[in-house]
Amino acid sequence: MDISFLVYFLAKGLEISSPIAFAALGGVFSERAGVVNIALEGIMGVTTLTLVWGAITFQSVWIGLVVAVFTGILMSLIHAVVTITFKVDHVVSGVAINVFSIGLSRFLCQSFFGAETQSKINPYLFPKLLGINSLAFWLIPAVAIAAFVLYKTVFGLRLRSVGENPEAADTLGVNVTAMRYAGVLISGALCGIAGATLFADKWITNMVAGRGFIALAAVIFGRWDPTGAVLASLLFGYADTFRIIFESRIPIPGQFVQMFPYVLAVVVLAGIVGRSRAPAWDGRNYEKGED
Repeated sequence: MDISFLVYFLAKGLEISSPIAFAALGGVFSERAGVVNIALEGIMGVTTLTLVWGAITFQSVWIGLVVAVFTGILMSLIHAVVTITFKVDHVVSGVAINVFSIGLSRFLCQSFFGAETQSKINPYLFPKLLGINSLAFWLIPAVAIAAFVLYKTVFGLRLRSVGENPEAADTLGVNVTAMRYAGVLISGALCGIAGATLFADKWITNMVAGRGFIALAAVIFGRWDPTGAVLASLLFGYADTFRIIFESRIPIPGQFVQMFPYVLAVVVLAGIVGRSRAPAWDGRNYEKGED
């Protein structure tokens, strides 16, 4: 195999995997704190738009990234308030945010750019490295930092404790509500980065195309571990890269080839979900003093 092609394949696969991986890291933090966040898809949809708007408005893609991260935090704050403060079912809240984000992003695009389904071209882009968005390479230190924070810091210990046994954590003086909020807000910030690694040159409606849901699959496949979730994201991302590069060379209908990454996600979940164990209080609301 030609070395230049191999380098291109590896770099392109990292670029395609990074939106899934950053969102999956966000899902790990949220679910480790005990909050299921299936709103990753919707949050990414809005942050991709605000990234483009921020970059064009302030003539800097880095300010656009800050706007996207801030947007992700605001969107995840809605989920946190609804689930943690008002004790609404986490899945119901996530579905509502995903639906809400579709209308919100279209409304904002119409307000910002005068068109409902696509934005203007953004000329302010992240630098390229090996021909891809250099932001994708942030994934390498990001997974190391995430693992360090979760397993080597007091914050990470407290976050994991409220996802496993919030009553015991509460008894030891850990603020369960604050830690759960922290986990969800971190997931929103990471979704902002995920949106920034997707496509920074233009926003198109439905451009996330299920990557947020695949990120959830990666969280489960990775057993709620940062490294495992990122490796699972790379599996799905490189499967999509293979599909993109070789689609025209495979003698079967293109629609079947395009299904490959999503079928892979279903097959993986079917094989692993019964043997993986989520945090004990993942998806369960906690009321201080309850049995």
